[in-house]
Amino acid sequence: MAKLLLSFDFEDWHQLVHRALGRPDWDQRGHALERQSAAILDLLDELGAKATFFVLGMTAERYPDLVQQIAAKGHELACHGYAHRRVPAQSRDEFRADVERCAQLLEELSGKRPHGYRAPAFSITRDTAWAYDVLAELGFRYDSSQYDSPRISRRITPVPPVPYRLELGPGRQIWEFPITVWRPRRRAIPVGGGAYWRALPTALLRKALREAAHDNAYPVLYFHPYELDPQPLRVALPESPTPRQRLLAAWKSVQRNPGRRLVADRIRAIAREHELSSYEEAHGEVVERYGARPRSLSREGVLV
Repeated sequence: MAKLLLSFDFEDWHQLVHRALGRPDWDQRGHALERQSAAILDLLDELGAKATFFVLGMTAERYPDLVQQIAAKGHELACHGYAHRRVPAQSRDEFRADVERCAQLLEELSGKRPHGYRAPAFSITRDTAWAYDVLAELGFRYDSSQYDSPRISRRITPVPPVPYRLELGPGRQIWEFPITVWRPRRRAIPVGGGAYWRALPTALLRKALREAAHDNAYPVLYFHPYELDPQPLRVALPESPTPRQRLLAAWKSVQRNPGRRLVADRIRAIAREHELSSYEEAHGEVVERYGARPRSLSREGVLV
């Protein structure tokens, strides 16, 4: 039986959308993330499973009690950066400051420094391979930012289907846990999470994960709190919204609401066939199983 590594990008969807709308109060605390967090934790309790939460720093600042509740339940806290800025939009120093700010905040809230990182929008690319060096310098053990999806431009290639140890130089290394991709007839279908989990039939997702598990004993799944919200997602527009704001709000609603209520039951279905685990729980097993064949990156950002 494969051990599926279950993860959540812990961020406030409304906070991010309101920032994109240009609302001055975009970073205020709301009630949606509270009910979403309760739904996630209740589901994990029901399944008897532990998960890894890649926590966004600016969300943790507004919801410290929720982050502490997650840690108190025995789930792993990992770093999603502070401001949800894609790595290519930052300089090396800006990236370091963003990651370290989040790591320090999580350590203050939980008493434990995070060992894992995931970039916003899986944005460690060929152009920003230096991010791995920064993560290693900051003491991170692993990253989970590689997703062999056609939607990610200039992604590092080829992405192996299994976890791998990335050698960065003398005495420096970091593990990469790539997001699960199904390859029927040599086509890459990113089934690790996101829209595919809301659009594909449950039977097809189960088949995809079974086949992916033939090559990888530790497939990675990722979700967001909004995907388990028991209520519809609604964007709060300002009093006199511009046409652009109306359009963006409508698009976000159409983009994120359909199929969302299916996610929890699909996780339950998968849990009947596979063990669910946090990265922290599986790390030792992964090192033992896949540690013999390290990888390195060429100057062009190609794995060798």
